[in-house]
Amino acid sequence: MIGGRALAEIADYTWLTGSEAAPWLAEFAESDQSVLRLLGRLRKVLGAERSRLIVDQIALRRRATSKFGTLAKRMFFTDLGLQQSTDLGIARYKAARLRPKIRALDYCSGIGGDLLALAERTSVVGWDRSPEIACLARANFRAVDCAGSVEMQVGNVEDQTPRADEVWHLDPDRRADGRRSTQVEWHSPGPEVVDRWLKVAPQGILKLAPAALVPERWQCEAELEWITRDRECRQLIVWFGQLATAAGQRRATVLKGSLDRATPMVPHSFQGDPRIVAPRASSLQKYVYEVDPAVRAAGLSGALAVEYELTALAPGSAYLTREHRVDHPLLACFEVIDHLPFRVGSLKNHLQSLGIGRLEIKKRGVKVDPEQLRKQLKLRGSGSATLLIGKLGLQEIAILAARKS
Repeated sequence: MIGGRALAEIADYTWLTGSEAAPWLAEFAESDQSVLRLLGRLRKVLGAERSRLIVDQIALRRRATSKFGTLAKRMFFTDLGLQQSTDLGIARYKAARLRPKIRALDYCSGIGGDLLALAERTSVVGWDRSPEIACLARANFRAVDCAGSVEMQVGNVEDQTPRADEVWHLDPDRRADGRRSTQVEWHSPGPEVVDRWLKVAPQGILKLAPAALVPERWQCEAELEWITRDRECRQLIVWFGQLATAAGQRRATVLKGSLDRATPMVPHSFQGDPRIVAPRASSLQKYVYEVDPAVRAAGLSGALAVEYELTALAPGSAYLTREHRVDHPLLACFEVIDHLPFRVGSLKNHLQSLGIGRLEIKKRGVKVDPEQLRKQLKLRGSGSATLLIGKLGLQEIAILAARKS
């Protein structure tokens, strides 16, 4: 944001989301002018502060396209609010588990990523402690076409108690003490609030970071699901009550498709036991597979390997191998062209002899900086390939491969 300054007062938000700012946001939305040039033009008619609000919002909307698609052009954000928001594809996937017409509560709703998806399916009440953020969430609901209704409330979520016939969704603050934490005990609201809600309203959805450490009691009672989109594991979802389709189990899901509401994203899932260990490979086979980030985060690489008769190149490796091809959305497939011990000098000579000038570099389980390695390899030529760096047993190896999926 310009000068690093966030929006500070409710009056700023009210003006920005109202009819007076709308023409300026629309006029400059598609502008390719530099930030300084835009500011210069706007300051002549709006003054410094409101000019900054417009330019900041345009920049945030452009960044938000990856999370909200074309809806981002009509929505309102803060820098932190955008960072913490659920992208629309994942939000819609979660909302799809709700029964139609059941009343939903979205606690710590922020700028409304999950709120909007819930409102597409049912009526929802959003709660946030910040009046300014609640103002943006209301504006975002007005800006999109939702079948349900939204009521925004301002207050401390810890003081609320859902009813037995309601479904609640919670996105707790992971920076309650100023530092991001994977310990749910340090989140706000903490697990004691969730446990209190579960006693009276057992149907709940808890959004956590993928690396969050889930209490053992929840692992036994709930379903844990890690979700990937665009090759990044974005969320760990803890499903409670009847929303847990497989209580006590772990699930890894990848969402593929567009953010267009008319063609929703398609989920591909694998459910398994994290205690299963992948058998070790005695040698490199024709195909190498990289497991999806959600599978790794869920600890299901071993279960997936056993299910599809794959073997691991090394203990705990994200690289699996097999002589015959397997097609699965949670596995990226590479056909092996060649392999050699990982030594930068010999690898550089080998790639140059093959005329490889374009190289996708991936690494697992080894200390390698891919961009630094790229400089050292001094690639040249018209050929292209993928380089997988990992371990076969205890030996570090470089695998030259062709991506198949």
